[in-house]
Amino acid sequence: MWNDKETDVDLLGYEKIAETIYEIVKDNHLRPLTIGVYGDWGVGKSSILALLQKKVKKLDKQEQKKIHTIMFNGWLFQGYEDTKSALMETIVTDLARLQPNVEKIKTLTKSLLKRINWLKVAKVSAGVLWTGMTGIPHPGLVGEAVSFVKGVGEKIGVSGYAKDSGDDAWLKEEEEQTVPSQIHAFRKEFKELIETSQIEQLIILVDDLDRCLPKAVIEILEAIRLFLFVEGTVFVISADERMIEYAVRDHFPNLPSDYKDYTRNYLEKLIQIPIRVPLMNKLQTGNYIKFLMLQNHLGNNMEEMERIYGVYESKKKLPYESVELTYDIVKEAFGGASEQLRKTLLVGDTLYPVLSTGLKGNPRNTKRFLNSLFLRMKIGAIHGLKDLIRLDVLSKLMLLEIFNDERYQELVNQVSGAEDGKYSEAAVFEDAELDDTALNPAMVKWNKLEPSLKDEDLRPYIFISKEKAISFDKENLLSQTVVSMLKQLGTGSLMELNAAERELQQIGQQDANLIFDKLIENAKKLERLTSQPNEVKGLYRVIKIFPNLEIKFLDFLATRPATSLGPWAITESNFITTAAKERFNELLETWKVQATGALKTLAGQSPSLK
Repeated sequence: MWNDKETDVDLLGYEKIAETIYEIVKDNHLRPLTIGVYGDWGVGKSSILALLQKKVKKLDKQEQKKIHTIMFNGWLFQGYEDTKSALMETIVTDLARLQPNVEKIKTLTKSLLKRINWLKVAKVSAGVLWTGMTGIPHPGLVGEAVSFVKGVGEKIGVSGYAKDSGDDAWLKEEEEQTVPSQIHAFRKEFKELIETSQIEQLIILVDDLDRCLPKAVIEILEAIRLFLFVEGTVFVISADERMIEYAVRDHFPNLPSDYKDYTRNYLEKLIQIPIRVPLMNKLQTGNYIKFLMLQNHLGNNMEEMERIYGVYESKKKLPYESVELTYDIVKEAFGGASEQLRKTLLVGDTLYPVLSTGLKGNPRNTKRFLNSLFLRMKIGAIHGLKDLIRLDVLSKLMLLEIFNDERYQELVNQVSGAEDGKYSEAAVFEDAELDDTALNPAMVKWNKLEPSLKDEDLRPYIFISKEKAISFDKENLLSQTVVSMLKQLGTGSLMELNAAERELQQIGQQDANLIFDKLIENAKKLERLTSQPNEVKGLYRVIKIFPNLEIKFLDFLATRPATSLGPWAITESNFITTAAKERFNELLETWKVQATGALKTLAGQSPSLK
């Protein structure tokens, strides 16, 4: 099995990305600087930060005195307090620990932490509104700030903190009575703290920003820009930029429609250098699976894995050359032949044609899939079915289960009812053309993946798959266009729905199917639909542009108890096309009998569609 966390052992070629970031950081005239490491969930952004930190730790002692890295995970702090303050305190206290006996550093640290606590009070106190408007502190504000200040010394272990004469004297100075003056004073002292620490390059690694709630995201970005963006600092932020844009939209909910690009512009102003982490291609996915199989074979001996990866990299004459990880390369690294090793790599060769198609080059999903796959293999072995189960067949079935559960359940029902346990439709799909309009294109494509299932008894596979396969955040495997339209169609806002309808006219059937299925999935979670939910409003816009999905939508309505539906199910369906009219008429007859209230009345009054 494989650990799902970030790693500083490079099996994806990400060390070159970390090295690129380091070379940028070294350029003095660029600082202060903010670098964005962008990529989908699970693509390996956190591992790039870990590799960068590892690179700095490997520098000689003289170099290490000039450069210092601090790792901050916003996700860990968002539930405890003001996330902005948590970031500022983390950086200040980390710097203070580098030279704890230097008096000037002690003094600056105390002052900076006092300012942070003053700003905490300014944030939560109603008095800050008065202060911001008049420049005069609210009478209750200073006292609250002082109560925070007296306990700060315990946080960082600085002795004699509360014994300073006149703890509140610094707050009474005229130039420090407003929030803006506190910000300027903080920036000045923070810069002085860095200089006194003799750090030339302070690198703050901000991880998991896209896991934070929108409020925490904005607080962290504000802290970086307002307080910490001073000479000598470099921020490396790892995030899915789509989630940051979402946080900005959430922070400015009333932006007019012609400000559509504002969220992206907001991010571009904050991030000077964006670095996008690509997903793996088919060959890279295959190599990664084989490296993971080797890791498992070696009992997670990561030093040995690094050595083997080095041998593999040495086979590239040019850095962009595509080289397959073969048994001969690994055998050379091991210094001899091994039958067990050959079988290990053969498993990788068997799996990657299927996984590279379904998992779209996502490293974390690849690990999760393999963990779930091998867990099922263990279950099969425990039940004495080891000789009846093939890895490649099981992995193909799991892909269908994860990404098209409805079709998978149809397969299960068919296999369970067959005496020979075979999937009778497999031959039809495997022999079909990809553009056959009479068949579901996704099923044709899946059936054509190796291996063929038409001669396989699938009952053992169904038996060991009683527990649902590990779920993935499928939204992160969708295109940015589809994700954006899903959000628009789910808002219920007339302006957003109209904009989405225009964009729906520009996409293909495959993306329309993905959007439709996601909205249906969300609608199924709702217990009552007496009032038209936002998801259904979005569905109506989709079927208006793609009428071939109307029957599928009506089938969804048919699964809902008539008593849970409202009159909108009839009034909003007046544009149903000829192909779906018969299905709609069947629903009308059902609702006349089973529905209650306004829907029952309206069904009785509505003529059948012709």
